[in-house]
Amino acid sequence: MPRTRFDVREDPVRREMRQRRFEQEQVAFEREQQADMDSAIATTSLAGRLGAPSSSTASPVAHHIRTPMSSYANDTGAEPDPNVIDWDAHTVVGTSTKLEKPYLRLTSAPDPKTVRPLTTLRKAFEFLTRKWDTERNYAYICDQFKSMRQDLTVQRIKNEFTVQVYETHARIALEMGDLGEYNQCQSQLRSLYSYDLPGSHLEFLAYRILYLLHTRQQRDVNTLMSELDSAAKTAPAVAHALEVRAAMRCGNYHRFFALYHDAPNMNAYIMDHFVDRERVQALLILARALRPSCTLQFLASELGWAHVKDAHLFLSSLGAATYMDGETDDPRDDSLWDTKSANEPLLRASERFRKVDVCMERVSCVYETNEQFQIKGQL
Repeated sequence: MPRTRFDVREDPVRREMRQRRFEQEQVAFEREQQADMDSAIATTSLAGRLGAPSSSTASPVAHHIRTPMSSYANDTGAEPDPNVIDWDAHTVVGTSTKLEKPYLRLTSAPDPKTVRPLTTLRKAFEFLTRKWDTERNYAYICDQFKSMRQDLTVQRIKNEFTVQVYETHARIALEMGDLGEYNQCQSQLRSLYSYDLPGSHLEFLAYRILYLLHTRQQRDVNTLMSELDSAAKTAPAVAHALEVRAAMRCGNYHRFFALYHDAPNMNAYIMDHFVDRERVQALLILARALRPSCTLQFLASELGWAHVKDAHLFLSSLGAATYMDGETDDPRDDSLWDTKSANEPLLRASERFRKVDVCMERVSCVYETNEQFQIKGQL
């Protein structure tokens, strides 16, 4: 049988010579690596920089000596890293005693004379809450609370009082329909709650769920739900928000509007921002399901209107107030809504609700030291 190239055996002498050559090359490589290591240690070690004998002549144990971390912490002679912000250098302790102070964006390092300390801020908070209850001037109150938040930020005060300020401002913003200001407050509250500071965590958790439903951030809703424990899920406000989500996903508008009228805390204030969107979707479904007409009283009862007049005004704003007995400005409970004619204007209305425009104002604070730099964040 002829031999193939796979049957050729290597000569034992050649194999032994190749093995010796490999061992010699390995020894030379290890010596070269050790020489490079000794050279690097001699030039970079503290002993080498001070002129002490290099570590190549020292005991092998010396290679394993490590400088303790405490020596770095206590080394006051080291130059600070210019690329690292020294927050302590920009933290002030205020001396102002004014209860009222307008909000101004910082364009330089904060002056302690214009910053109110914690004791003054507590007095200002009590003064402003009383003033809000009596005067209800939102532009003034919002400006004053932003000024308080700024004073807390520049002094790096994060305690129970800080939570109280942000929660109060968030509630006032919700009451006035200012989602932009509310969103700034709730973002900071999430950070403050992470420090286990006392506050209305579950109340604002419910607001966050409803806010995400408003902005149609379904992925964030799912992520948030996966993080909820049993205690959070059974809290009344959170349970209500989760029921609202379930009603929206199932298209159960009867349940949705029942929850809207029976909302705890300030849940309904957030729902105000997307209830019209859900009404339009519900009207589209009813317009296709109930042909050729349905009574105005039925619409009012199903979609959460107290009076048929309210239902008529909403339909009129969409251009869908068409009735079988002719257009009228004074509809009755038994007026028949023309579902077929209303379909097209409802489709146009639904297009207007596809995008959610929420103002999320960012605040830029510029501090000047030896080198000017800009810090962007939320107050």
